[in-house]
Amino acid sequence: MIDAEEINNALLVLEIDNQMNVRAMNSTAISLLGVSVPCKTSDLLDYRTCFDLREIMRAAGSSQLPAYRVFGLKLPGKEACRKLIGLVENVRKGSEHCLRATVPFGAHSHPQLEALIYSEELHRTFVQTASEAMWCIDFSEPVDLTRGPLEIVRQIFENDCRWLMCNQAMARLYDLPEGMDLNEQPVSNYFPRNRENEEFVKEIINSNFYVENALSIDTGHDGSIMYMENTVHCKIQDEFLLRMWGTTRDITGYRRTRNRLAREASDVRSILNAIPEAILVIDRDRRLLAVNAAFQALFEWNPYEFFGRDIQDIVDLTTPLPNHRKWYGVDRQKWVTSVKVPDGSHVSCNVQSFPIGDNAPERFVITLYPVSGKVAAQ
Repeated sequence: MIDAEEINNALLVLEIDNQMNVRAMNSTAISLLGVSVPCKTSDLLDYRTCFDLREIMRAAGSSQLPAYRVFGLKLPGKEACRKLIGLVENVRKGSEHCLRATVPFGAHSHPQLEALIYSEELHRTFVQTASEAMWCIDFSEPVDLTRGPLEIVRQIFENDCRWLMCNQAMARLYDLPEGMDLNEQPVSNYFPRNRENEEFVKEIINSNFYVENALSIDTGHDGSIMYMENTVHCKIQDEFLLRMWGTTRDITGYRRTRNRLAREASDVRSILNAIPEAILVIDRDRRLLAVNAAFQALFEWNPYEFFGRDIQDIVDLTTPLPNHRKWYGVDRQKWVTSVKVPDGSHVSCNVQSFPIGDNAPERFVITLYPVSGKVAAQ
């Protein structure tokens, strides 16, 4: 017989297979529950407990972390179930998953404790099933925020830390192999210390430890570079950073496209600046939108003085062209005009006008090439 003190100190251990049968129990559980194995979970546990365990079993292949649950135990000779708090964890037996429930018989439940457990379960389920990638970095060695910014940055990258409650969307984002749990991997594998990430951390510090749309450059599981846009929150206590958490999204495709376009634009500018003719982009109202380096070299004007302004003061575009044509139109135009220079003299230039786009274009490329030297103003 087990006396009352032994009962209160007893530890019940149950192993449950994927058919929801209890296939093994420790001797204490067999003695207290009055059953033998194998048996059905419904012989020992109330309906809600069986339902919860079935849901945990369905998720057994997703590296679910151990969790505390409320157990309603059916005791011999008792009408009401005894509610206890126990730990449920996934274990593998060969190729099969099973659940191991460890229930201290003296761990009586309480409404507030039950509410806390159910709240934690709901929160965990919400995080794990969210389509948005969610992450948390927990510092087992808290970061001292009384130090200078550079020291804080160093500690964030070098202090002991771990991933905490990163969800499945996060694992998919970093392309982890099936069955690998991101929460068990080193943080630095995916969030390395580099110049860009140091700037990312400085942005968090300078923004009072909350940022939106902040860029980090992470590393995928295969070693590829990933441009990530983050929202970050921080838990601070007594001037120590305990954890950072937030959401992230992969903007690698966008950043690569933007970088490619920036390189192409830089190449175009280099090419345009190497052309000896002055090249101007203007709108239908003759306002200057862009210009190459030859404009200043040939005519000595500072182009920044004319951006957004009508260039008629220095380039005559209003004099009718031969056959009463206008300088603008849907076709390329060629003519000769004069360009005023800062000392008041004029330079005769060959001009070409090219419309940008079809059907009533609003922007035009103008090329100017001197065909004579300066002529003093009359």
